[in-house]
Amino acid sequence: MKRLPAKQLYCIFFLLIQMPLFTQETSSSIYMDFRNQKISDIIYAVADVCGKSVIIDETVSGNATFRFEDRDFESALDRFAKHCQLYVEKNDGVYSITKVQINANSNNGKLSINTENVQIEPFINMLSRYTNRTILFDNLPNATVTIRIAEASLEDVLNLAIVKLPGFGLERIADGFYITKSAGNLNKRNIDIFTMSEAGGKFSCNIQKASFANVIETLFKKGGKEYSLLSKPSITLENMAYTDKSFDELLSLILSQCNCDFSADGGIYYIYEIQKKDVIKKFKKIRIIKVKNISIETLASILPNELNAQGFIKQDKNSNSLILTGSPSEINPIEEFIRKVDVPLNDRNYKSFYFENTNAKDAVSLIPKALLLSDIIMLPSDNGFATQVTQESEAKLSEFIAMLDSKKQSKAIRLKYIKSDELIKSLPTPISKESITETNEPTLVFFSGTEKQFEDFSKSLEEIDLPKQQIKYQLFVVQRQKTSGLNWGTSLNIGNTSEGSGYSWSGAVSNIFNINFDIISKFGVQFAGSLNAELSEGKSRVLADTTLNGISGESLSFSNTNTTRYRDIIVDTKGDLYTSTTREISSGLTLSINGWASGDGMVTVKVDAQVSKQGNTESSSANSNGTDTTPPPSTSEKKVSTNVRTKSGEPVVIGGLFQQEEEISEKRVPGFGNIPLLGWLFKKKVVSMVETEFVIYLVPFVEKQDVQAISEEANLERLKKKYGEAVL
Repeated sequence: MKRLPAKQLYCIFFLLIQMPLFTQETSSSIYMDFRNQKISDIIYAVADVCGKSVIIDETVSGNATFRFEDRDFESALDRFAKHCQLYVEKNDGVYSITKVQINANSNNGKLSINTENVQIEPFINMLSRYTNRTILFDNLPNATVTIRIAEASLEDVLNLAIVKLPGFGLERIADGFYITKSAGNLNKRNIDIFTMSEAGGKFSCNIQKASFANVIETLFKKGGKEYSLLSKPSITLENMAYTDKSFDELLSLILSQCNCDFSADGGIYYIYEIQKKDVIKKFKKIRIIKVKNISIETLASILPNELNAQGFIKQDKNSNSLILTGSPSEINPIEEFIRKVDVPLNDRNYKSFYFENTNAKDAVSLIPKALLLSDIIMLPSDNGFATQVTQESEAKLSEFIAMLDSKKQSKAIRLKYIKSDELIKSLPTPISKESITETNEPTLVFFSGTEKQFEDFSKSLEEIDLPKQQIKYQLFVVQRQKTSGLNWGTSLNIGNTSEGSGYSWSGAVSNIFNINFDIISKFGVQFAGSLNAELSEGKSRVLADTTLNGISGESLSFSNTNTTRYRDIIVDTKGDLYTSTTREISSGLTLSINGWASGDGMVTVKVDAQVSKQGNTESSSANSNGTDTTPPPSTSEKKVSTNVRTKSGEPVVIGGLFQQEEEISEKRVPGFGNIPLLGWLFKKKVVSMVETEFVIYLVPFVEKQDVQAISEEANLERLKKKYGEAVL
């Protein structure tokens, strides 16, 4: 019989490994196991066994590994569809299977789509068939797209589908679309991102970035009106959002961004360009303010420089009035100032205000200008000031001064999780360092201030005095001998299964089970088998297998070293007296870890590793005085420092620490080498250099803490106090 070539035997072997494993029916009607098979082939196989009809569209692709243990076809198909993100629909006993779920609103034609990791070309073809719209496209790259969107137009969906494709743009052609590949900067096409809707005669739009022509075209289509563009400005509209506007209002708002205006004649809107200054005129306001209590000359002399802009103010001396022209933001401050100073003088008088617990010079800078009718006059002899007030303003000013001059109190505060120096560094802006007094105990401080300040400080302390996150590190260090071959005979066996329908593997990993580090779940069975074989043959040895716990942001250290001691003798100049000291040299593995946990479940770890090796110690020698000295041994060091970022529970592997070690082995002639005395003639020692590598496996885990969620209002209030209202 002719033997098959080795290459063909290997092919048959791997085909048998990949074949689905079918076992006899036990307690389930369907019991099938698939390993890395096409999704469509898996569905067809199960349907064929159950005698069902299925239709799989072109969006279904990829491979899957799945075990069926179900009593009927529908339950099996439902579990498999959830596993692979498929959607199943049954019509007249036929099951239609797709990766794209599309629903259309019958009223407005908007689409709701749910799909994950589908090839972009079949997805676009399916959209074209479903909407009955022409969608042309150039050669698309082999990419997948994930879209979950509700109530969106076909154009919005296509823009989302191609937004990550470099160089592709979307064009409208008649009632269809064309996805085109840009051919350089001159032919580059921008993607329009905007929405336009109409409900009950009211129009709304949200424009992120879109061309002027496309926005106008969409608006007139929604409004069912005719228009003519007398000029076509090449302007891109950005960041515009309007809600519930009439057609003319929304058109006017859009045109104002492009220096354009419109006129309607015979039901047709004519759009034309105008000068920018003509557009600005629409927003200019004219206000006439009649000054009643002071003359306009006096008013002009006291008007602050930042408000006295000649372009905004005109004087009418005949009517003692001021004419203000400008935008609301320009003329409102001027009008507000005039209202404050144009008051009757007969009800004003000067009033003195005094402070008992606060310095007057420091306090007056905190008084709002709205409470003052005139400048403040400091009283030189007393802790106070004088200013002009009315009966109403005096009451408001007195109330504010009483709040500033409230008596301060000192209260002891016991910190729970942080120390006083950390508290000082984390104080929000309204609270000064001077109000905090530290004590000898790092967790006890005293706060000095008013009741209101203490209340604000207590609220801030609830967000500052929180426990730091803890990080657990699983550490596994292996010294591995570099070798090109590996004997798997003691670790891994491959043979027929009991049913005879395929192959299975089994292995002895007794060395792995003695290790606390979870090697199999983190690195897989193949790595575990390889490491077990290396440990069995002595080509690898475990240097560290431990778990370390630390606080986020703080350093941890681990060492596995040997210490050698030697004498260092010092002789005086005469040679009569000498002294000796014992010194130490450590060699082995030293590891330093500093991890920081972020809010997204990631851990950033800085690892400093050092491996040192001690050479042979020379024998002692006698000096001229007859004393013995032991010279220190030689040492060699290898260091590595790295920063890594990984998810909590994900392993990090650090290598690159290589060393050369001297290995001594003995060769002897069988039988003769064991003879006493004469056996030395039939054996010899062989000294060889072996290169080894230290590999560090580190798995950080962030321990979760039960911290109450901060409401949006509380978070905004905290930011407001810390950074001020300007940033909000």
